[in-house]
Order: sequence, then structure tokens, then C-alpha cells
Amino acid sequence: MDDIRISDRRRRVVSWFAAIAAVLIPLGVVSVSTADSAMAAVCRTNAQVYVTSVSPWSVRTEDQPVDGGTDDYQMFAGGSTSFQVGGNGLKPYTSVAWTVQSNVSGFFRFNSRIAGGNCVANETTVSLARQTVPGEVWTVWASYLTGNSGQFIQNQAHFRVFFAAPPPPDPAPTDPDPPQPCYYAEACF
Repeated sequence: MDDIRISDRRRRVVSWFAAIAAVLIPLGVVSVSTADSAMAAVCRTNAQVYVTSVSPWSVRTEDQPVDGGTDDYQMFAGGSTSFQVGGNGLKPYTSVAWTVQSNVSGFFRFNSRIAGGNCVANETTVSLARQTVPGEVWTVWASYLTGNSGQFIQNQAHFRVFFAAPPPPDPAPTDPDPPQPCYYAEACF
């Protein structure tokens, strides 16, 4: 009789574990397949690339036409020019390639930071040690891979920089007896 009770108890325990497994296994499969489908859509936003070192910022998205208009800015001509560039919604582990066409010195390229697994290329400052002259115009295009569709956006018109002559230096002071600065522990009158 004891053998019958033990085998009934075993059957109940085994059927209880089988019922739990029958419920839990499909849930595990559902959660794994949900994670896989979420990873298939890599980025949640449409791609956009931007320059934030100018005001107002210049932003282009993957939905805008490649040959659309540019934002125009003016800078003083000189020995170095810096831009702060970035992007989001980019294909992970890619960067934005910026192409600059100068009406004086040809063209050159620079890249943004590389986008991480979160589809964001953090902003970085790019300093271009190129001598510019008054009247020079830089037209800048962006090329990048989008994170949602994997579409390649090539040479999207972005912005132009018009270089102007720097202002003349301040004239010499005209006051023959300018006020002297106060130094530490002195009374100023």
C-alpha cells in the first residue's frame, strides 16, 4: 500500500512539474523571440546629423532631400576653423563623413565620432587647421548610414560658411593718462 501512495505522489509531482514546464517554456520562447525582434529594429529614431557650433544649429534628417537647401553662416577668415558635429539614429559602429568643398582650396573630408550600439555619435569638436581667406566659401555635405533602414544617405547638402575679413584691431587708447589698475592690498580711488 505504501508503494501505491509513493507512486501516486510521484505521478502528481511529475505531472505538477510538467504542467509548470508547459506554461513556462512557451513564455521563455516568447520572451526570447521578442528580444530578437526588438534587436532587428536597431534604432528607434530616424537618422539625423547636426552641427551645434553655429547658431542656430544646422540639422538634417534622413527624410530630407539630398539636394535640399543649406544653412548659411558667416565666420572670420583666419588660420583655423572648428565645428562641433554629431548624429543619432545612425547605424551602430559607423560615423558621419563630412565633405567640404572650398571655392579656393578644393575639397577635404573629416569624420564624426563613431556611433555606439545606441545609434548615437556623440558630439565632438573637429578643428581644421586650414588657412581661410576673405571671400572663401565652404559648402559642407554629410554622408551616413541610417540605423532603421540601413539606407545610405550620400552627400546630403548641409551648410555653407562664408568667410569674411576680420574686423580691424582696436585703435590705440586716446587718453594720455589712463587709470591704473588697483593691486592687492591697495586702495583704489
